[in-house]
Order: sequence, then structure tokens, then C-alpha cells
Amino acid sequence: MATTRDVRSPRSRTLAALGLAAVICGVVLYFVALFALGGRLPGVRNHAVPSWILVGGGLALSALDVRQAARGRRLLAGLLAGTSGVLALAFAGFLYAVLAVPEASGPAIGSTAPDFALSDQHGRTVRLADFRGRPLLLVFYRGHW
Repeated sequence: MATTRDVRSPRSRTLAALGLAAVICGVVLYFVALFALGGRLPGVRNHAVPSWILVGGGLALSALDVRQAARGRRLLAGLLAGTSGVLALAFAGFLYAVLAVPEASGPAIGSTAPDFALSDQHGRTVRLADFRGRPLLLVFYRGHW
């Protein structure tokens, strides 16, 4: 009498490993892009779309793995899917809770800037009012990367 084997088990382990690898690659990609391109592309910090595509794909592979695994072989698939889910939640928490920059109130667009005084490169005090009526370009950096 021939015995039947579970032919989905090796494939299931492959899907589980690919799912976890995709989630890890998505998280690592965010930090690589942030440090390599963050100065030239400041939107990379706040918009992690490529990373979320990889993380979402990894979670989908993990869910597919759990669904296709044989009844008695779902433990490994469940553990790897759970690890992928925890890693994705930690990534989301880091992005949207730890790195979240609260909105700061400021003057309305088009309003006159309040007067202030700074020292120039020669140590002389220069006031904003000194430039009233003349073209002037002010550049403000938000100071948080």
C-alpha cells in the first residue's frame, strides 16, 4: 500500500522563509534609503512606500503559507508569520510613533515676519527691519531630520 506524503511542506517552508526575508528587507531598505538618500530626498524619511510594499508582500506570503500548510505542519508557518507580523508592527511603531514630528504652529503664509536680530560674519548685529523695503531671501531649516 502506497503512503501519501505532504508535498506542500517544503514549499510552505520556502514561502515562510521568503515572507520573513521580504519583511526584513523592507525594514532594512528604509534605513539604507534614509541614510544614503535622506539628504537629497527628504521625503524618504516620511514616506516609506517601497519599504511598505516589501513588508506587505512578505506578510502576504506568510499568510499564504499559513493557509496552505498542512493541518499538522502549521506551527513553523505560524511562528514565521507571527515573527513577520511583530517585525512589521515594530517598524510601523518606529516610523509613526517614535519618528513622528508634531505639527508646530507658526505665522500664517504671507504674513509679515516678526523682527529679529542676529550677528553677521563680522560680529555686527543685523536686524530684519534693516532690510524693510528691499528684496531679502530668508531660509529656515526645521532642524529635525
